[in-house]
This record gives sequence, structure tokens and C-alpha cells, in this order.
Amino acid sequence: MSYVGQSFVWPADYNWFSINDVQKYPPVQKANTSLVYPWLLSMWALGAFDRTRFPDLRTNPTVELVQQAETFKEAVSWSLIDIQYPSAADRAAAIQNKAFIPENNLPLGVHAFKNRIFVSLPKWKDGVPITLGVVGKNEGAHPAIRPYPNWAWNVAAKCQGLTSVFRMDIDVCHRLWVMDSGVVDAENTVNQLCPPQIVIFNLETDKLVWRYTIPQGQVPGSSLLSNIVVEVLNNDCADAYAYLGDVFRYGVVVYSYKQNRSWRLTHSYFYPDPLASDYSIDNIQFQWVDGLFGMALSPPDDRGNTYLFFHPLSSYREFSVPTWVLRNESLGFSMNQFFQVEGSPRDISLAHSTGSAMSRDGILFYNLLSRSAVGCWNWRHEYRPENQEVLVQNNKSLSFPNDLRVDLEPQQSVWVLSNRLHRFLYDRLNPKEINFRILTASVKTAVEGTVCENVNTVKNP
Repeated sequence: MSYVGQSFVWPADYNWFSINDVQKYPPVQKANTSLVYPWLLSMWALGAFDRTRFPDLRTNPTVELVQQAETFKEAVSWSLIDIQYPSAADRAAAIQNKAFIPENNLPLGVHAFKNRIFVSLPKWKDGVPITLGVVGKNEGAHPAIRPYPNWAWNVAAKCQGLTSVFRMDIDVCHRLWVMDSGVVDAENTVNQLCPPQIVIFNLETDKLVWRYTIPQGQVPGSSLLSNIVVEVLNNDCADAYAYLGDVFRYGVVVYSYKQNRSWRLTHSYFYPDPLASDYSIDNIQFQWVDGLFGMALSPPDDRGNTYLFFHPLSSYREFSVPTWVLRNESLGFSMNQFFQVEGSPRDISLAHSTGSAMSRDGILFYNLLSRSAVGCWNWRHEYRPENQEVLVQNNKSLSFPNDLRVDLEPQQSVWVLSNRLHRFLYDRLNPKEINFRILTASVKTAVEGTVCENVNTVKNP
């Protein structure tokens, strides 16, 4: 597999960027204040924690999971991914020399900001010309994805630009934090072509803010840093932390933007459950032992604490830990006492969960992989099946719901990407069908009339 010059069609309008490795610390930026960012015995024992931080506001609980009307609308969709080249001739040449093989391109991560949707395209196979792209909201069917921030970043020489992006997060300072795994050919093995890195772009200018390479000692062999969530403390853009999940070696890498350094944490709750490692989707059966996957940051509670809610992919459990614990590298082994098991396991019929995100009023949204569904839970209630709800279920439009994000607009929306990953890996995609979709719904509309709906709202202290 080649990702250097000879395999790419070089667009005429690319501009090389200068590598920003001179400064020791990242630049300071003012916050945008217009957006408010308000195995079994041990699990059982730790599950009995103080729930007073989440007062129960629901008076008539129901134990029935109901399927809501189709409140999630399709924003964009593709049968096969198309890339916007400078000209039709460039595109044709790329296809001819196999620099662009449409059926080998798979969208994996999604996020939205203002009128744009960002999509990641990891380089799992040959013929993936860009790894980070953007489309407009509501472009409908089959829009050509534009390289972000430009062609140069996506076709740069080895390890000089973006290598293989898995997922992204957006902070309140209007910055796009890109988790570049550096891993290619991941459908067969972990081929670490380049070191994993965090690359940060200013979404107002689409210019590089900072890039940070994860030290080799924090990336054990066969690691796969596949997810990222970002916390900005007290709206201070200089005081930001990124939490990176390692799905294969079961750990979290914490990066401090202010200190420009990172450290790695491990915990048994990041591990998969061997009893939850069997998957069956569309009559395709397989086994995965994927660990830490879904991560979501809460708004501050009444004590000012923010929590990281997380779960392994091969698990039916949800866990949490205060983020101040993750930010305190010196705690060492004593940090274990602060990790909590949330309530009881999800109903086994809901099975595995992939991506998750929490709204600023404390509603956790999560994809339900085996059910082709999206669920919700309000953090004011105990994490139990009767306090969770299936918001939408559709075997067609939500076939393998992979990533999920909640944007930071004043009226927040949920964004879900489904990509039929099981067929991409173990079968084949039918180019005559819609294979990839990005669905969206407003947070308010999605949970209206469900057990997840708030009576009051969480206020940012």
C-alpha cells in the first residue's frame, strides 16, 4: 500500500503548509461564550454510589421501551463515496490509476459545525485519497466530499499531513480536534504507518492551530486510538484537555493543551466483556473484543464536576469517572476508587453500543449497534433499562450506526452516521443501495415525550 506521491493525483490548487513545530506551547485563544457548554461482583459493589448529584425529576416511570416516530431526518447519504476533485479529468485519472477506488472508501466519524458536516475516511484499504472531508448540511444524496482543510493536508508526504483520521470533536472555542490514528490497512491488522497525532484547526479560518504527536511510550503495540472528546475548563481556551480512547489496548491518553504534554491511564473498566463479544447483524456473525469505545462528557453537576461517561464496545455496561481524576496524573493507582459503574447493564436486547454523546442538559444519546437504533438516558435517573428509551430504530437507514455526536449550536442537534461496516468488512456493499447515511434530529424533538425528557434543565454554574 502506498500513500506517497506516486499513487496520488496531485490537484493543481494544493498549497503546502509549513510544519508548526517551533513553538513549545500552543497559542492562547479567547473562548466563544455565545455557545454554552453547560467483572461482576466488583461492578455490583461499585454500582452503589451517591446518586444525589442527579435528582430524580421523573414521577411516572415506565418499564416499556417504545419506538418513537422517525424524528431523525436524513441530512446526506451515499451509495458509494465520491470525492470532489479540482476537475472531472483529475477525478477520472485518479480512478484510472486506482488512487481513488470509490468502493474502498468508508465514512467513520462525523461532527457538525454551523452549516458544515465533517466526515472522516480512515485509510483501511487502497484507493482512499482523502482522510478528512466536509460537506454542507442538507446536501442530500451523493454529495462529493471536499478535502478538509485542503488537498495538501490529505496528500502530504508520509507523516507530514493527515494519515488516517478516525474521529473528531469540536470545542466551544470553535476548534476542530482531529484524532489522526496513523493506522492504515486496519481491516487486517494494525499497521502503524505514522505516529498518532492530535491536529487542531480553527473552524473560523480553517487554519492549523496546533498539532501534537502522541509519544511512542503511550502507544503500546497494536494500539488503536479511535475516539476523542475535548473538555475546555471554565471557557478558557488555553485550558483544554483531550481524552483519547484506545479500543484495542484498553486505555485513555489524556492531553493537556496548556502543558502540551500527555499521559496514559489504564483501568479494568476499559476492557471488553468476553460474554458480550458475539455480534450478529443482518445474518452476519462475528466476534470482536473491542474495548473502550463510546465516550461522552457531561455538563457540570451541582458541585461543578464534569464526568466522562464511557463504555467498551463489547460490553452492556456504562461507566463514569470525574474528569478531574483523569487530569490528575499523580493519582496513580488511587484513581481507581473514583471510577463508577452506572446502575445495571443495558437490556440484552439492546446489546452493544458504539458512539455516544451528551447534550448540555444531561441527556446521553448512544447508538445501539445490533438493534440498528439510537437510544437515550437522562443522567438524573439511575442507569437502568426502565430509564432508557429507543428513540428510533430502522434496519435500513441505521444499519450499523457507528458514530454519534451532539453539536454545540444554541439549539443542539444529534448527528448519527451509519455505515454498514459489517458488510464493508465481511461481505460487500451493494452500490445500487444507499450504504452510508448521516441522520440528524434536534435534541428537544428527539426526546420529547420520552423518559429522557427533562422537567428542568441543567444549569452551568
